[in-house]
Amino acid sequence: MSTPPAEAKMNVRDLSFVALFSLIVGSMMGSGVFDVPQNVAHGAGVIPVSIGWIITAVGVLALSWAFAYISNQRPDIQSGIYGYAKYGFGDYVGFNSAWGYALNALLANASYLIYICATLGNFALFKFFGSGNTISALIAESALIWGVFFLVRNGIKEASIVNVILTIIKVLVLASIIIVFVLAFNWGKFKTNLHFEPHLGDWFTQVKSTMLVTVWDFTGIEAACIFALRAKRMKDVIKATMLAAVVVCLITSLISVLPFGILSAQEIRELSTPSTAGILAHLYGENSGNLVRAAVIISVLGALLAWTLLASNMFYLASEDKTMPKSFTKLNANNVPINALVISSIAAQVFIVVAFFTNAVYLAMIQLATSLVLLPYLLSAMFALKLVIAEGKVDRLSFVKGVLAVLYGIWLVYSGGMMFLALSSLLYLVGSIFYFIARREQAKPLFDNKFEIGLFLALIVITLSSFADWSQAFITGQIG
Repeated sequence: MSTPPAEAKMNVRDLSFVALFSLIVGSMMGSGVFDVPQNVAHGAGVIPVSIGWIITAVGVLALSWAFAYISNQRPDIQSGIYGYAKYGFGDYVGFNSAWGYALNALLANASYLIYICATLGNFALFKFFGSGNTISALIAESALIWGVFFLVRNGIKEASIVNVILTIIKVLVLASIIIVFVLAFNWGKFKTNLHFEPHLGDWFTQVKSTMLVTVWDFTGIEAACIFALRAKRMKDVIKATMLAAVVVCLITSLISVLPFGILSAQEIRELSTPSTAGILAHLYGENSGNLVRAAVIISVLGALLAWTLLASNMFYLASEDKTMPKSFTKLNANNVPINALVISSIAAQVFIVVAFFTNAVYLAMIQLATSLVLLPYLLSAMFALKLVIAEGKVDRLSFVKGVLAVLYGIWLVYSGGMMFLALSSLLYLVGSIFYFIARREQAKPLFDNKFEIGLFLALIVITLSSFADWSQAFITGQIG
């Protein structure tokens, strides 16, 4: 197993526990948490939803444990989810983990931008934004991209302070929604929703449907590990990761289950986006729904900022480790990886332009983004289990947690959908260009071993063999 460099150029440790915790919560709870009632009810009844959440909680906590365990056992690896793949399975695997993760972040931002304008379109003053894919929406989305760029350019610590403020607002709003749901909860209504609904499929299908929704809701749990290099203390990374996992599990599961005690399952399915606004509007009138929509915009702005920080830092970490072109290591006077930030902002701009011309919607962008981050999660879980086994005398509890994390990682890859997983192979293949540039800069061969060659060839085969399916999907509207 290789060892990371002893010293990094970005030697400022200015992120506290609160900043790290806010970064995780800010990246995890974007738009999805406000729409989770309708999303889970759409494919499952209340009992399968509850079962799905129990399984999800176990999986998420196991995955969070994997990040915390690696941080504790290998504090020398301070490049997060990228470093876990690189130092566990080699340079090319590590590069793909970094590339996939960064693209996931930027695609997520593209989806958030569309979502912001689509939500604003619900207000009379912003009707011209439509569903987020109009010319005026594209201009507003572009302005947001470069507004965030200038905010981050002025300093990561300063940007993290803004993120803390937005996260506090978000958590307070979500806590208020939960309190309202609890007060309005009716056991009689809840009992009427407890019957099994066969028209939604069998038990496994409904539980799977719930867990498919939760896949996106928990991306971002690794955020503190990615900024370990700037954490004041490594212990803060571990504590922030585990606490955020528990908090987000509780908030999201309550918001998805409690509405079954307020409305019928069919009424929940018919709610418009964001469905929490529809529930409040049902209870207290349309103005209360508009308050939630305003809170959603604030929440998504926080996620937009968090994912911009994560994407640019991921490019920097991989470049500092010599698996991406060295130009991404350049820091400005505020100790911000400026070239990495520029390429991240340009990529986000390209994605929303492509979304505009292909009429891609929020859900399609989210599905593709999710498919890109699932492999890095699985690799991290596998590395944690590898470390447990490598200790010689295996701790049984740690072994069980590692196995659960790996199984959950495998589930995530499967649940992401084969079509989107295959489409992501094209993006991984395109990213190899940057890897080859970095290898040439280091005067190294393109690949270190036959495994890496085989992985590259597999990406080519999957890309070519899936081309017809992608074309059909675009034509039939499954993508876009």
